[in-house]
Amino acid sequence: MDLSVCIACLEIAISLYQPLHTTPLLIVILDYLASALLKRYQHTRNRRDLDDCICRQREALSLHTLTQPPGPNPLNIIGTALMFRVRESGEVVDLEECIARNRECLLVCPPGHPLRPSTLANLGAATYRRFQNVKNMSDLDDCIAYHRETLLSHGIGQDRSETLTNLAIALKSRSLENDDMSDLDECIQYLREALQLRPLGHTTRPTTLQHFISALRVRLQNRKQLVDMDEWIGLCREALVLHPMGHTDHAAALTDLANALITHFQHSGRIEVLSECISHYRTALQLCPFGDPNRATTLTNLATALTTRFEYNGGTMDLEEGISHYDEALLLRPLGHPDRLETLTSLGIALGLLSEQRTSMEYPNRSVQLLRECLLLCPAGHPRHAPTLANLGNALRIRFWRRGEMADLRECIELLRDALLPSSNYHNRSVALTGLGAALQRRFRLLGQMSDLEESINVCQEALLLLSTRHQGRPSTLNNLGTGLLQRFRKKGGMTDIEQAVELHREAILLCTTGHPQRSPSLNNLGNVLRTRFEQTAQNSDLDECIELHRDALNFCAAAHPRRPEILNCLGSALQRRFEHRGRAFDLDDAIEQHRESLSICPVGHHERLSTLSSLGVALNKRFVQKGEIGDLYESIDLLREALALSPLDDQNRPLSLDNLASALRARGKELGDLADLRESTTLDEECLLLRPVGHHARSSTLNSLGLAWKFRFDQTEAMPDLLECIKYHREALMICQTGSGSHASNLHNLANALEALHWKGGDIRDLNESIELLRDTLLVHPVGHTARSGSLYSLALALNRRFQITGNQTDIDECVQHYEAAVRYDFSPLHHRLLASNSWISTARQNGLESLEAAYTASLDLLERSIIVAASRIPDVHARMTHAGFNPNGRNVSLDAASYAIEKHDIKTAVALMERGRALLFTQLGNYRTPLDDLEAADQELADRFRKLSTAVADATLSSDRVEEPKATSDDVVARRQRQAADWNRTLEEIRQLDGFDTFLRAMPFEKLQTAASGGPIILINISQYGSSAIIVRAAGDPLPIPLPEATPSAVIALANTLLRTTTIRPEEYESNRILQDMLREIWKKIVEPVVFELETTLKLPRGSRIWWIPTSFSWLLPLHASGPYQPGMRNLPDFYVSSYAPTLSALVRARAGYRPMKKASGPRMVVVAQAGAEGEAELPSVHDEVALIRQTVPQTTVIEGDECKREIVLTRMKDATWAHFSCHGNQHRTEPFKSHFSLRTRATSLTLLDIVKIGLSDAEIAVLSACHSATGDVSTPDEAIHLTSGMMLAGFRGVVGTMWAMADMDGPVIAEEFYKYMLRNGPEAVDCRGAAKALDKGVRRLRKANVPFERWINFVHYGI
Repeated sequence: MDLSVCIACLEIAISLYQPLHTTPLLIVILDYLASALLKRYQHTRNRRDLDDCICRQREALSLHTLTQPPGPNPLNIIGTALMFRVRESGEVVDLEECIARNRECLLVCPPGHPLRPSTLANLGAATYRRFQNVKNMSDLDDCIAYHRETLLSHGIGQDRSETLTNLAIALKSRSLENDDMSDLDECIQYLREALQLRPLGHTTRPTTLQHFISALRVRLQNRKQLVDMDEWIGLCREALVLHPMGHTDHAAALTDLANALITHFQHSGRIEVLSECISHYRTALQLCPFGDPNRATTLTNLATALTTRFEYNGGTMDLEEGISHYDEALLLRPLGHPDRLETLTSLGIALGLLSEQRTSMEYPNRSVQLLRECLLLCPAGHPRHAPTLANLGNALRIRFWRRGEMADLRECIELLRDALLPSSNYHNRSVALTGLGAALQRRFRLLGQMSDLEESINVCQEALLLLSTRHQGRPSTLNNLGTGLLQRFRKKGGMTDIEQAVELHREAILLCTTGHPQRSPSLNNLGNVLRTRFEQTAQNSDLDECIELHRDALNFCAAAHPRRPEILNCLGSALQRRFEHRGRAFDLDDAIEQHRESLSICPVGHHERLSTLSSLGVALNKRFVQKGEIGDLYESIDLLREALALSPLDDQNRPLSLDNLASALRARGKELGDLADLRESTTLDEECLLLRPVGHHARSSTLNSLGLAWKFRFDQTEAMPDLLECIKYHREALMICQTGSGSHASNLHNLANALEALHWKGGDIRDLNESIELLRDTLLVHPVGHTARSGSLYSLALALNRRFQITGNQTDIDECVQHYEAAVRYDFSPLHHRLLASNSWISTARQNGLESLEAAYTASLDLLERSIIVAASRIPDVHARMTHAGFNPNGRNVSLDAASYAIEKHDIKTAVALMERGRALLFTQLGNYRTPLDDLEAADQELADRFRKLSTAVADATLSSDRVEEPKATSDDVVARRQRQAADWNRTLEEIRQLDGFDTFLRAMPFEKLQTAASGGPIILINISQYGSSAIIVRAAGDPLPIPLPEATPSAVIALANTLLRTTTIRPEEYESNRILQDMLREIWKKIVEPVVFELETTLKLPRGSRIWWIPTSFSWLLPLHASGPYQPGMRNLPDFYVSSYAPTLSALVRARAGYRPMKKASGPRMVVVAQAGAEGEAELPSVHDEVALIRQTVPQTTVIEGDECKREIVLTRMKDATWAHFSCHGNQHRTEPFKSHFSLRTRATSLTLLDIVKIGLSDAEIAVLSACHSATGDVSTPDEAIHLTSGMMLAGFRGVVGTMWAMADMDGPVIAEEFYKYMLRNGPEAVDCRGAAKALDKGVRRLRKANVPFERWINFVHYGI
């Protein structure tokens, strides 16, 4: 029957009864009607049916009381109906009646009764509702008991799944109230069973999913079980599938999944998980338009996720977007809204984070303002009061950093202390303790009050006691405590603190196992602490472990990891420190490489780009200071300019960027004397000072920089106001900097230098006295091991020397020399700084006749040898290389001054050894790389092979004058490889010297061996020194003979060299040229050569026509000594006395003579002739053809390469088999990079460079004739280190070489060639001796002289070698 018809009929039946007429039948009709109305309500959800049901059932129950007690059915019906109405209206009266009726029903439904389960279910639902209203735990306990009994009465089916779900909900609530995880575990067990009973497609599965998701989230938050995490996310993804786009619960499902993902991220640190979370929050926000009640919550969720991503990778766009969402959420939660406090707190914290990225005070000010409002909303006694105190304290700490007002820091500390009061009941006490410790450490660093530091350590220790070994916050607290102990160590110096700090950081690493997101930062932190311990103990193992820890930290950061740039920079800084300590250039190069990699993964817009640009720029500036490469300084300035551009006016990093760029500009201004750079650096420092007002912790540093800028400007202008400005800034800097700090030492040193300059300017000895005392103080804060100690020693020595000059106090000069020597022998200082100190030591000892002069010369020469080898591995430009190595550009050479001193002491053999040791260093080093290894091979074949391989590699690197035309990182790789090869070569050399009989292998030749160079005739060394010039004749036997040359002063020799250069370059008319050159030759004769010839004739009785060898020094290298003479009628000139040759060094002659035996082959020499009359871009040489024809006629077995065959590869191949070589072509000397000097072949692209020839190695080569221009041209910048085509051919293996000092006349080539080869082959090709080359050249020159050619043409030709 239709339910509505039934109800209508029952209503009619009831109407037939008279009022108050009660019969049992009426009760039955009323019960039926109530039951029918309840059933229709369950189908239609018509509230009138529900109300009528309750009304009729109440009527029936009232009639029951007049007759007999009601049975279970009517009580169950009204109990069920009341439960439905409670769910709709929430009326408390209905709820109380519902519970009473169901309990009454339960009394008449014993176990097993069919209505007992539904009654229990009603009671469970009703008591849970009342618990939600009044929070009476007895209601919740009753609810759980009812559901448990209900569950026991159910089999498997729909009712069971519903009861499981209801029981799980109640257990979850009790777990949250009592913090009883066993209830939550049981809840999850029941939900998992309920979900199994509601398979995919079941109408109520989504509801059970939601409850299951919620329960797993709660358990994960309490137990951190990652198994729950995976199940939770899987359920959320299923829920999202069950609620697709368009479903009313789609936004809620998106939010649940996003919540699960952000929790996953917090455990895994996987940025892609967080990005997916943000994507879901964004979609959910789009589904919550303006006016949607969930919009504020969704805005807050998205803002929190964006802020989290910012904290992970530093993207300020995320933070700014998050703040905008918090702002909108705050508008939707006005005063009085229950969630306004939460939004205010989150927005205040986010603004604090942004204030650390921007210098605008708007952000920290608003952060503090919002968090103060939070404090008003949760006064004392509020459960959020203590956390809000802590949040406001942190905001004030950040604002302190922005504007430096101590009031903020004081209030910060007070608030954190209040948050920790026992009355605050702050459950997260460890976090507040750690924060207070950090704030107190900050105040200690500013004010230096040990009570702050001690309290900081104490609160961090208390925080650590509150954290179990498994607590996620323990690693952070360990690190904070370690930092505090490190601060105390730096203040008090007790090694106990530093050792404990190391242990704490090591424990932090143990807690962060492989894969832990904090492992990489923890490794990095320990590395930083070990580096600090190294600063105190100088234990290399600490610094080495520090670097390895940084490298390990780097290994845990993939190429795209956001922390990789930071760790790369830490590694770079540690490598830079090791370089400063051990002086290994490849460490600095490696540091720069790390910074370059960091920059390569920090594109424009990356949050680490600014710090990486700064780190790399500073490192390059340091390498410039160390190695003098101006290119490094230019690149440094470019990088630091970009860093400054990334630091807008409101950026917190701008002061540091200004400071770094100003420093680099000062260095370039000082190096180049550029006032524009100095003015710009001053402007930058002044801007920086405005951003660091009085009270700012870094103001002292900026004042110091300004002082330096004004000092450098004074050095250029010598204007007293500039110097006074400098002193003003340094005094202010010294007043406000902390005693004992690094900046304190710098300020002391710089003020001392400025005061010394003021003394020089004004003559007031009080300024000098103050300068000396300040420098003494500087040494106290620069202990042994500190890289800056050398500069302090040197400056103090200079000041003491100055005072000695004024007062004559012997104590001052003794202390001065002591400090000079300490600076020279200080291994932690760059080589060129030590060389500078050695020069000053020498000068002071010379001027004052001190006994330490010999030690000063020895130390200086040791440093020069080391420096030239280091420079050769990196600097292709010989001028730059020599400057870096400490060579004076005016031609002065320490070895020459040292030799002069030895001559004064009548120790002539030592003088010879000193001249040999300190000159032609690069030439000598390259010769060492090509030493024959016959004896070594016999003693140790493997060692000989290894040494040969390394020698070849190092020689090639040293010879290579081509800069690496690749990115800078690649260039640095090449340099690092070269330096490693050089280090390996040195180690292998020491290994060879350990062999029996090889202890002198490649050591400087003793005089006795050098003397063997004179076996073919006397050798004259010309020593040009400011302390007295001399000639020394080295004979094959007997002591060397010194000859004073009082008129050959350096200035006189330089004047002669300049005359020669002007004449051979400008080329005046022939008559004028002859006059000038003749006068010059007379002066050379008078000042240098005549005293030597006198001794050769009178003392040595050397027959005329004999051979002699010249080894000039300094600018005398540029002079044609071989052609000098009085040039007066009836008087002989040097060519009339002796046949002259030259040699770069005595050892070069020793090597050239070694193993030579005159040729005894009937076939004669194997000759190769390179003839190029018309090279591309060069003038035609018509006489080349005649020259070649004459050679063909004179020399058998001649191979001629000419015309189009003149290609580099062909020439080199033929030269390998030749014993003689003749070049008839254009020659070009490359002054700054000598191995680029070349012979012009057919095209410019195929030119034959000196590098090409030297690298092939010529074992059978004897004679080379260079009939080419400029093949023996010296270098005015570094005359003692010049390598030209002629000396370079000796380096390649030729025993004798003919060259030209300047451009030769084309028509002279055939004349020289004809006479030269006729003489060489005068006894037939089978009896050739290359030792006759000098006399053969003399024959050709005599023929030119007889032809009365101008002086310029015949004195041009020279012979080098045996």
